[in-house]
Amino acid sequence: MFIGIDIGGANTKVATSDGGFVDSIYAPLWKNNTILHDVVLSELKKQFEPRIEAVGVVMTGELCDCFATKREGVLHIKKALSTVFKNIKFFDINCVFRDGLDVDKDPLSFAATNWLASAKLVSEQYKNAIFVDVGSTTTDVIPIVGGEIKAKRTDFERLKYGELIYSGILRTNVATLLKKVKVGEGKEKEECKISSELFAITADVYLALGYLNEGDYSCETPDSYAFAGREKEEKSRVSAVRRLARVVCSDLEGIGEDSAVGIAEQVKNVQVQELSDSIEKIKERYGLRKLVAAGTGDFIAKEAAESLNIAFLSLSSVYGKRISATFPAYAVAKLLESGI
Repeated sequence: MFIGIDIGGANTKVATSDGGFVDSIYAPLWKNNTILHDVVLSELKKQFEPRIEAVGVVMTGELCDCFATKREGVLHIKKALSTVFKNIKFFDINCVFRDGLDVDKDPLSFAATNWLASAKLVSEQYKNAIFVDVGSTTTDVIPIVGGEIKAKRTDFERLKYGELIYSGILRTNVATLLKKVKVGEGKEKEECKISSELFAITADVYLALGYLNEGDYSCETPDSYAFAGREKEEKSRVSAVRRLARVVCSDLEGIGEDSAVGIAEQVKNVQVQELSDSIEKIKERYGLRKLVAAGTGDFIAKEAAESLNIAFLSLSSVYGKRISATFPAYAVAKLLESGI
């Protein structure tokens, strides 16, 4: 059995190469960096031993602010994995699997590699395409030309070139996406600035709009502390709409549900437009006319593709929604199995 593990700052995703097991575990490293070893990896080892042939690893969790540097983060993650699993291979920025000793020698070659594993697997099937992965926290926009991945190899560079958008459909603070919203009904709508507080996140947006259900809300809510003993209410649609109303320093008595949902629609429009802008630049730069999408937010990619009138394929239609939502973990498992 080949297992792929994608270690992020908030979620650790796991998949087997046959797709028989797929999971995303909320494990916020920035709160407790021992959670990876003590909880997540130890449980996985119990579940899969002795059937494990090899474990492939990609990561982004090294950027957590519990680490002083990315180097420290990579080495922490490597150590946690190496003390749990025996035959473990780390995927580097050159799309090569290496062992723990190589990580020790050059840690930064293994930082932020989850998108790269996904793009590598996609490039074997779709030689000329823009690969888009809309996840809980970030969105990758990766040009693939003639089967070659053309994106920059660090997140810093990808941010500069529009190949990484630091917003997703769960954990992004609404205040980072909008500065003003229109509130009200019909001709009565007025423009209003929003607060810079962490009142609502994009999980609230897509729960309010019906794209996500309560079970999809896999991160903490901004006001989780207020729901002790009422956890079922925390991630209900009405709670999400209330949080959206707070973005303009109001509540549902003040602006009404329709206006709060209207705020959600405006957030969605901004995310679609931002992704469309990145896709259009890459499309023109490389002459690409096909978009291949993965991630829980592939509906955002679909709308962006439609706005640009380019062909769209969701990997959820190929692999199923669960694999598409954890695609880097599945991809690194498949690549390891194939001997890449």
